Amino acid sequence: MSEPERESMEVDVLFVGAGPASLASAYHLMKQVEASNASAEAEGRSPVEPPTILVIEKAAGIGDHQLSGAVINPRAIKELMPDFVEQGFPTEHVVTDSAFMGFTRSFTVKSPICPPPFQKNGYHVASLSNVVKWLGEKCEALGVEIYPGFAAAEILTEGDRVLGVRTGDMGVAADGSHKPTYQPGMDILAKVTVLGEGVRGSLTKQLIDRFGMEGDNPQTFETGIKEIWRVKPEKHKPGRVIHGSLFPEMFSQLNGMWLYDMKDNLVSFGFVTSLSSENPNNDPHREAQVFKTTPFMRDLLEGGELVRYGAKCIPTGGLYAQPKLYCNGAMILGDGASMLNIMKLAGVHMAMKSGMLAAETLIDALAAKDYSALTLGGYAERFRDSWAYEEHMEGRNFTGSNEIGPLFAMGLNIPLMMITKGRGLIDPIKTHPSHSVMRKLWELPAEERAKPEIEFDGVLTFSKEHLVGFSGTAHEADQPHHLKVADTDVCATDCARDYGNPCEKFCPAAVYEMVESKETGRKELFIHHENCVHCKTCDIADPYQIITWTTPEGGEGPDYTQM
Repeated sequence: MSEPERESMEVDVLFVGAGPASLASAYHLMKQVEASNASAEAEGRSPVEPPTILVIEKAAGIGDHQLSGAVINPRAIKELMPDFVEQGFPTEHVVTDSAFMGFTRSFTVKSPICPPPFQKNGYHVASLSNVVKWLGEKCEALGVEIYPGFAAAEILTEGDRVLGVRTGDMGVAADGSHKPTYQPGMDILAKVTVLGEGVRGSLTKQLIDRFGMEGDNPQTFETGIKEIWRVKPEKHKPGRVIHGSLFPEMFSQLNGMWLYDMKDNLVSFGFVTSLSSENPNNDPHREAQVFKTTPFMRDLLEGGELVRYGAKCIPTGGLYAQPKLYCNGAMILGDGASMLNIMKLAGVHMAMKSGMLAAETLIDALAAKDYSALTLGGYAERFRDSWAYEEHMEGRNFTGSNEIGPLFAMGLNIPLMMITKGRGLIDPIKTHPSHSVMRKLWELPAEERAKPEIEFDGVLTFSKEHLVGFSGTAHEADQPHHLKVADTDVCATDCARDYGNPCEKFCPAAVYEMVESKETGRKELFIHHENCVHCKTCDIADPYQIITWTTPEGGEGPDYTQM
C-alpha cells in the first residue's frame, strides 16, 4: 500500500501530552516572553517574537488520562503562578493530618511520628484531572493552542535532529483496510518538540532508543492501582493523608499505599506494587484487592460505594535512571524524564518544575534562533542548579536500596539516606530493568509456583473485568489493536512453559488472555484491547520484551475526569 498524502503544519514549539509538565511549560514560556519583551526596549535589545505553541493530547478531553495521586506540593505552582489560589486552583482540601501506618491482615499500627518523606501538611489535595483542565484554560487564555484527540504515533527525525511528530491514522479497520472515515495522520513540524507524555511515553521511548539517551541506571517501575470511593459522612476526614505498607508482604515484595479525602465524601485510595518482582504471578490488581481486606480499609469502606477505578505505572528509578533531557530539536519533561520522587511518592511538583526549567531554556533558543543541543542543553544546567535536582539527590538510592532487600532498605540504608542527603551506605547503587529479575516457575519455591487466588465478594473486592467498567475506558473494536506483540508463538510456547503467561496476571485490566485454540490444540494469546487503561504495565513487565504499547486512535482510552 502506497504512503498516503499527509497534511502538515508548522509551529515554533510543540508539546506532546497535555499533562502538568507540558502545560506548566507552555504557560511559563508565554509569561517569560511577555516579561522579556516588556523589558527589551529598556535593555536595548530586540523583543522575542511571540512563538506559536501547540499542545497535542491523545485523550478525547484535557485531563481524561490524568490518574496520578494528587496530594500536591505547592512549591512549583507557587513559582509558576504566585496567586494560584486567587486564580481558582482546584484545591479540594489542604492537608492538616499526615500519618504513616503499618497494616497487617489482622491489625493496624499508626506510627507515633510521621516519617519526613510522608509529611504532607500544607500540600494541596486536588483531582489531577481538574488541575490540568484548569492549567489548560490558563494556557489558552495566553494564546496556546491545545488539540485533544490527537495521538502522536511517530517521532520525525532527520539525521540527529528531531523535526516533529506524525499523528496516528484514523478510521483504519482491524484488517488494515480503510473505513469510509479514514483520515491519514498529520505531520506536525516544530523548531522544538517537547515530550511530556508521562510514564513510558511511546515517542519518549523511541527518542531515547534512537539517540542513545539512556540514564546511568535502567528505569524501574511500579504499577499503581487507584480507586475512588464515596464513604459514609462520618468516616470522611478532610485534610487527612495516610501512607503505609502491608506487612509482612513488604519484606518480600515492595509495596505501598496512600489514602486521602477529597470533596463530597470521596476518598482516594491507591496501592503500588513493584514490577521488579521475581515472581511471574505478581499481580498489582490482586495485591490492591487483598489490601482492602485489612481491618482499617474494611471499616473505612464499609457501607461505601466504588466510584472510579484506574491504573498507571510510575517511574521509580529516580535521578540515576534519568535519561539525557535534550537533543537537537527535542526535550523531555516530567515522568518521561524520571522526575518522580519515589521516596516521597510525589511527582506533580517535580513535573511542573521540569516544564518551567524547559521553558526558560526555550526563551534562550527562540532569542538565539538556535534549537540545537548546544542551546537546549541549558535545560539540564538549570535542572542541576534547581531545588528539583536537590530533592532528587535526596532520594537517588531509594530504589537501589530496595533491590538489595527491603530489610536493608528500611532498617539501614533509607534512614541513613535521610541523614546523608541521599547517599546512604552505598552510592551509587546499580539497579536492573524491572522485567529482568523475573524468575522461571521452576526456580521458585513450590508454594509460589501456582497463581494465588482470591475470591472477589463484589462489595469490597472486585475482579479486573468488573473494575474496568469503572475506568471509563473506550476503544473502537474494529481497528488494529494498539498492543503490538512481536511474536505470539512465544506466548504459546516458551512463555507458557517458563513463566505461565504472566501477562494474564500483571495486566490490571484483563487485556491479555490465553484461549484454547481448536486449530493448534494449545492456548493462544487473545488481546482484549478495548479493556486497556493505558497504564503501560505490559510494555514494562513482559519478560521477553516483545510487547510494545502504542497509541490507539486519538480520543480513546480511559476517562479519569472524576479522579
